[in-house]
Amino acid sequence: MDKFLEQFSLNAEDSFSPYNYVAYILLCAALLYILSVIYNKYGQSISNRAQLAKVLMIVGLTTFIIISIVKSSLALSLGLVGALSIVRFRTAIKEPEELGYFFMAIAIGLGMGANQLLPTLIGFILLMLIVVLQNKSGSASITQNLLVNLTCDTDQKTALIEKISDAISANTLQLEVKRIKHQERAIAINFLVKVTSLEDLNTINSNLIAIDPKVDVTFIDNTL
Repeated sequence: MDKFLEQFSLNAEDSFSPYNYVAYILLCAALLYILSVIYNKYGQSISNRAQLAKVLMIVGLTTFIIISIVKSSLALSLGLVGALSIVRFRTAIKEPEELGYFFMAIAIGLGMGANQLLPTLIGFILLMLIVVLQNKSGSASITQNLLVNLTCDTDQKTALIEKISDAISANTLQLEVKRIKHQERAIAINFLVKVTSLEDLNTINSNLIAIDPKVDVTFIDNTL
C-alpha cells in the first residue's frame, strides 16, 4: 500500500541530476533545430515556413519539459490528462505536411523527456533520411492552377500567348493549357503547372510582369 501511495508523491526523484537534465534539453533543442532547418529547406507548405519552424522548437521543448515533470508522478500524469482536456487550439493546421512536422517535434520532445536517447536518435535520423531522399529523388513538387489575365489589342493576342507560354514553361516541370478566353481587348488563360519549389512560382510571376507590368497573375493550389 505504501508503495502505491508513493506513486502520487509530488516530490522529484532522488536520482534527478541537473547536469543530465541540461544535457538532454540541449540535445533536444539541437534535434529540433535540425528539424526546423530540414522543414525550411524541403517543406512544400505555402504558408510562412520560417515562422512555423520557430513554433516547432517551442512545441518540442515544451513537450520535453512536460514529460520530464510528469514521468515520475502518477498524480501529475493524471493532472496533465485533465488539463489537456480543456485546451483548445484555435488556429487550424491548413496542410497535412505541417501536421507531420508537428508530430515529429512532439516525438522528439517525448523521447528526450523520457530519457529515451537511443530510440529517439535512431528514429529521428531515419525520418530525416526519408525526407531528404524523397526530395532528392524529385518526388516533391508543387502543383498550381495559374490564372493569367492581360489587357491587349486584338492583333497582339497570338504573340502574347506565345510569350506567356514560353515564360511559364521555362520554369516548370509540366505545363498544361486548360482554358483560353478571348475578350474584346483582353485575354484570360488558365494553366496547370508543376514546379519544384516556391522560388519557381516567384520566377514565373516576375517573368510575366516583365512582359506586361499590368498583368493579373493568380496561383491556386491543385493536384496534377
